[in-house]
Amino acid sequence: MFKKADILLACFLVAAGIAMSYMFSFGQSAGDRLDITCDGELFGTYPLSEDRTVTVERDGHVNRIVIEGGTVHMEFSDCSGQDCVKQGAISDTGESIICLPNRVVVEITGGSRQYDTIAR
Repeated sequence: MFKKADILLACFLVAAGIAMSYMFSFGQSAGDRLDITCDGELFGTYPLSEDRTVTVERDGHVNRIVIEGGTVHMEFSDCSGQDCVKQGAISDTGESIICLPNRVVVEITGGSRQYDTIAR
């Protein structure tokens, strides 16, 4: 049995969640560069303004990354889970696609980004 206070609390939590989602998504901006790292080492940096396909072959594993129309997605990976392929396209600064089994990280950088804190 729901009481009036339970319903009010649920409505408040939903409203707070929507407000926080809006605040976090509002601060993102479109990036202008793509950094690809393999096993912690920089593989390459590519501009998002040029459409291209980048194939990463390392230790017998293959990942194919597609830059198209200012967005990036993992088109192919020979890993077992395929989470990196299913993630879809990214375009905002700070977003990333990670293939854990193959140790490949694809991250959008550049553009203007708001900072959480400033240290002196």
